[in-house]
Amino acid sequence: MEANADALRRGYDALNRKDLSDVFGLIGADFAWESGNGERGRGAESFERFLRSWLDSFQEFRIEPEEVIERGEHLVAIVRQTGRGRASCVEVAIRITHVWTISDGRAERFRGPNRGAALAAIEDR
Repeated sequence: MEANADALRRGYDALNRKDLSDVFGLIGADFAWESGNGERGRGAESFERFLRSWLDSFQEFRIEPEEVIERGEHLVAIVRQTGRGRASCVEVAIRITHVWTISDGRAERFRGPNRGAALAAIEDR
């Protein structure tokens, strides 16, 4: 499983470089995602639209995994997200939790930020 955690960290690094091709190389064909604000979708194309929209809303953006907890097929990432809003110029810094479900070395599901799902993934094991 450490290989999955390493791949997740590489994915966050690629996101910080805005190299979405590397990010999408780590997700499965039937990838499902849920954002913390109720948006959801399936497949790389819908996730790419979501990510591009998110990244475009920032002048500056970084996401740093502080801890990755492995529990069975789940990776729970506690991340620090920082940035400066493009329209507002307001600086933001927040610590949030992402839950990734891994199958055959690829991300099959993303839920974030989602503290409840993270706690459930940790408690299930």
